[in-house]
Amino acid sequence: MNNNTKNPYEEEARERWGNTKAFKQSEIRVKKMGEEGLKKVMEEKGKITEEMAECMKAGEKAGGERAQKLIARHYEWLRNFYDPTPEMYRGLAEMYVTDERFKENYEKVAEGLAEYMKAGMMEYTKTIKD
Repeated sequence: MNNNTKNPYEEEARERWGNTKAFKQSEIRVKKMGEEGLKKVMEEKGKITEEMAECMKAGEKAGGERAQKLIARHYEWLRNFYDPTPEMYRGLAEMYVTDERFKENYEKVAEGLAEYMKAGMMEYTKTIKD
């Protein structure tokens, strides 16, 4: 992507993680998938998010079977961009509640969803190996 990109977070991401393997993987993978591919990938993320909100609203625990299956899908979804590790996933979970931009995106879907996602993600990392 160039400096005229529509993504306002690209420069920040480049500054924070530009020298990491994950960032380089993401650049390559996004370029390969193209605009249509990226659109489909983001639609899948929207579906996962909506289903997580349904789980939460139904009173299901973030560590419960249904939520954990959705979190597993979310973890695998990240592979569209980079190969996550449990440590990276825990960091992302923290960002979902500490970075207001992430939090706001989840809270627009359902109040409390950012914390619910974090709880589910943290629980999921207990089941995967570093």
